[in-house]
Amino acid sequence: MKKFYERYISEVESIDGCSERLTYLTCVLRSLLQVSVVSTFEIASKKAPSDEMGLSELTNRFCKPTDGLPIQILDVLIPKIRGYVDKKYLWGWFESLGDNEVPLSKQILEWVEFRNKRPGHGVLDDDLIREWSAKTENLVLMCLKVFEDVIPDFNGEGLQLSARHGNLTIDSPIFVNGSAIVILEVVARKGIWKLKGQILSRENAEDFTVNLPEDNVFSSVGIRDFNEYDLAEVVSNNKDYSFFHNIPVRQTDTFEGRDDELDLLKEWMDDEDSRYCLVYGDGGYGKTTLVLEMLNKFLESEYDFEEPLPTIISYHSAKMTRWTEDGLIHLTGISPVMDECVRDLVRCFYPVLSKDWYSVSGRSLVDKAVGVLRENKLTRDDVLLVIDNTETLATSSQEVRDLGSFFKSLGKSIGRLIVTSRRREFIEATPIVVEGLSEKDCISLMERLAVDFKAKPIIQAGEPTLRKVCKQLMYKPILLEALVKYISRANVGIDAAMDSVFKRSNEELLEFLYEDAWARMNQLQKEVFLTLIHLSSPLDNNTIGKTCQEIGLQHGEFQAALEETHFSIVSDYGRSYTIELVDLAGKFFYQQFGRMGVDNRERLKKVADRVDKYAAERERVEREYKADRVAEAFRSEYAKAAKVSADKGEIENAIGLYELALEDDPLNSALHDRFSWFLLNKANRYQYAREVSKKAVELEPDNCDAVVGLALVHYRIGDIEEGDRAIEHAGQVGRPLSFCLLRKAIARYYKSKEVSGFDLRLELLDKSLEFLDKAGRSNNNSGGYDAKNLKDIKRYQGLVKRAKTSLRSQITKSRMGSF
Repeated sequence: MKKFYERYISEVESIDGCSERLTYLTCVLRSLLQVSVVSTFEIASKKAPSDEMGLSELTNRFCKPTDGLPIQILDVLIPKIRGYVDKKYLWGWFESLGDNEVPLSKQILEWVEFRNKRPGHGVLDDDLIREWSAKTENLVLMCLKVFEDVIPDFNGEGLQLSARHGNLTIDSPIFVNGSAIVILEVVARKGIWKLKGQILSRENAEDFTVNLPEDNVFSSVGIRDFNEYDLAEVVSNNKDYSFFHNIPVRQTDTFEGRDDELDLLKEWMDDEDSRYCLVYGDGGYGKTTLVLEMLNKFLESEYDFEEPLPTIISYHSAKMTRWTEDGLIHLTGISPVMDECVRDLVRCFYPVLSKDWYSVSGRSLVDKAVGVLRENKLTRDDVLLVIDNTETLATSSQEVRDLGSFFKSLGKSIGRLIVTSRRREFIEATPIVVEGLSEKDCISLMERLAVDFKAKPIIQAGEPTLRKVCKQLMYKPILLEALVKYISRANVGIDAAMDSVFKRSNEELLEFLYEDAWARMNQLQKEVFLTLIHLSSPLDNNTIGKTCQEIGLQHGEFQAALEETHFSIVSDYGRSYTIELVDLAGKFFYQQFGRMGVDNRERLKKVADRVDKYAAERERVEREYKADRVAEAFRSEYAKAAKVSADKGEIENAIGLYELALEDDPLNSALHDRFSWFLLNKANRYQYAREVSKKAVELEPDNCDAVVGLALVHYRIGDIEEGDRAIEHAGQVGRPLSFCLLRKAIARYYKSKEVSGFDLRLELLDKSLEFLDKAGRSNNNSGGYDAKNLKDIKRYQGLVKRAKTSLRSQITKSRMGSF
């Protein structure tokens, strides 16, 4: 790929104007920086201890890259990779190199500041354009020198780094259609990852989208981070804002029309005096789609809202199952479901709720939540609640009135409220009616869907035919989409589809679509669906993924079947998702299940039992993880503020806030442990981290997390003896033997890279492999951390064996050279 970048530079000579040169060189530099970051991610994930790299947060931020982000990421990861993988990694980033006395990182920072101050938000004059055209070209040339070993080449099958990095294969598609690229964003929909970008070309910088493998460097593997709320940073009216949210991603990439409804939602957002907004209409017209489109546009800084903007946006879908302190429960009636809406909000502050949060309900629960808001200096104007599909919560007239009263109490005490429902709820709210699309928007939607699904009859149809179809289908988006998909997959014409299928009642139509989709599924896809109906656990990406694994089906292949028709209601959070099977689909699946043989029915029920056990164990591990590491650590105002600054990447500010938190809460071992982890993995302040870790263990010798943290600090500094002493202590206070042996092995593997002398290096590698073999034998592989440990054991066995082979080869060459 380096030759391609050299070619791009040579093309600059043919560009006449300095302004055009600067624009093109900026694109080349942006691409080079992105390549360096992606390669660094891959090296860190494959050759370093991933749980010590803090990769998940960095990769998450890079999903929407900005020009300044590569500096922040490389500043964090380069020291760690130099410590674990290559002491000279990207030499020149922090150091002077040749004739360049100023390190590359400082020069890139100057470029970013110029970009933000001048092209981004200011004015460029001719002198500046000429100056920065030359500077940017020199920056590109310097990047080619510093990044030389992380710019991959083709090996005939894919992208591969140089021998310096063991010819490591780069799985991320950073070279597309024979050209370098600029990454626009990395997105996940229902756990399926895609990279969107543009070709680096002066002639045809076309947009593209490519699929990423399930285990790509951007996906979060293992235990989820502290809570389900993300910290978003947006620009509104040219000001920077941040807020916490759990907003699902938009439901469709083919959103069409609804300009009037979007305008009404925006007007309501700016109307401080209006506490409630009711989005209502018949099923299938896109109420949820409309609200999520507006919220996602806000997340993407496409809307300018007047102050005050919300500090928390809490989205809640009315679901009937929940994990609680006492395990999984099935909710019945209005009160338990609406109580969960309040608890979902409180989980923004306390990811693990204590039992007292489940012992109160209704008004008492609302008052308790108000107390939490006050503790955090928030008012009802700082919170936006979004409650989706409320028509499922109440059926009788009295229940509907009770639901309206609950909404009223939420709006008065907790926050502003957006409600979606099929009915006009008993609430004084700004109404936004969602009805059929306009004829023009319907036709446009059908044409866009036809291109996506290659439905030739729709593409070839004239406007009069499409108008007629839109009218027959009541201008309802869900039916238009169903028609296009059916025509594409059944390979029939418009008239045949309308005559045989779309003149049925809604229920008859769904039954037909289920039968049609079922007939096209393979056996494994069918078995996954027939297993899911027997799960008592919530259907999310974890339980569905485990079911697919048990059945032997790729997760993506199941999702292809899921999208065949409207089997379920999906809440898509990008990296994760949940589904609820609609009642009619559930009945259909039970009918199919009843037609199976007895042996197969028993087999699938056993699979469901195993998945439920897996889900319960995973929930227990996550709950303990969050309870141990979060609830106790971040209980003070300064501690919470420190975590927010750390999430934003504000290293020095976070350190200052952590130090204030320790002054405020000096006996909190968990807080010391979290601060030490931050110093070790984010700030690269190893000695400071060791001091804080020692204090955490001194305060609470049986705090297993703190003891492990101290061991990792010792290992990072290179003190294996003290690290072993701490990790053995961790085994005495609760860590599994397999985990402790794994950490000893990892420490020796990386130590072997630092020491000199063939014999000592070989001794360390032999000992590492011995520990790994013992760790593998003692691993129970019962899910949760055991499964993660086993994966790491296998990975390091491969790394150590390759290192030994390479070292023996060096020994042989050395001995031959001595003769």
